[in-house]
Amino acid sequence: MKNYKAASMDRRSLLKGLGLVLGAHAANTLVSGNGLSVAMAFQQTPEGNRQLQLLTASQLQTLAVIGDLSIPKTDTPGALATDCHWFVDNQLHHCFEPQEQETVVAILDKIQAASVARFGNGFSQTEPARQLSLLNALEQTQQEFSLTDTQAFKLVKSLLVFGYFTSEVGMTKVLAYDPVPGGFKGSVPYASVGKAYSGGFPF
Repeated sequence: MKNYKAASMDRRSLLKGLGLVLGAHAANTLVSGNGLSVAMAFQQTPEGNRQLQLLTASQLQTLAVIGDLSIPKTDTPGALATDCHWFVDNQLHHCFEPQEQETVVAILDKIQAASVARFGNGFSQTEPARQLSLLNALEQTQQEFSLTDTQAFKLVKSLLVFGYFTSEVGMTKVLAYDPVPGGFKGSVPYASVGKAYSGGFPF
C-alpha cells in the first residue's frame, strides 16, 4: 500500500486533506503518536502472506463489506481494492488502546448479529440493499442500535477513510492539496476590493 515515496506529501499536507474529509479533530487524533508512521509503513501483501492482528476472519469480512459500501470503486479503486480492512486491523493492533479495540470488535459483531436476526444471513452474505439499510439504521441510531453503537461505527468509518487516504491511490489520485486555493494575486485594484478587510478590527 505504501510502496511509493512518502515525501510526495508531508504531514501538514496530509492533515489538510484528511481534515477536509474527516474534520480537523478526527484527523489529528488518527495521526497522533505513532499513528501516521504506522499507517505509512503498512504494506499490501499477497493474500496468502497476510496475518490478522486483532480481528477474526468473520469480523474482517464484515469490515471489508462496510469499506466497499462506504468507499466504492469509481474511476479510482475503492476501499476494498486498497485493502483498507486489513489496514484497520493493523492500525487498531498497533496504535489503539484495548478499550477502543474492543469497541470496534463489538460493533462489527453487532452488525453481524443484526444481519442474522433481520435477514437470516451473515452481513457479508446479505444483498447490498439490505446491508445498506442496516448500516443506515446504525448511523441514525434506529431500531436495535444505540447511540454508543453509532459512535463506535463512526470510529470504524474514520479508520477506513484514514486507511484509504493514506494509501497510494488516496494520496496521489484522490487528494489534491492546494496550498493557495484560487491562486495568489499580488496586485489587486483597490476599486475591486472596496471596503473589504480581513482579520480583526480596522483602527
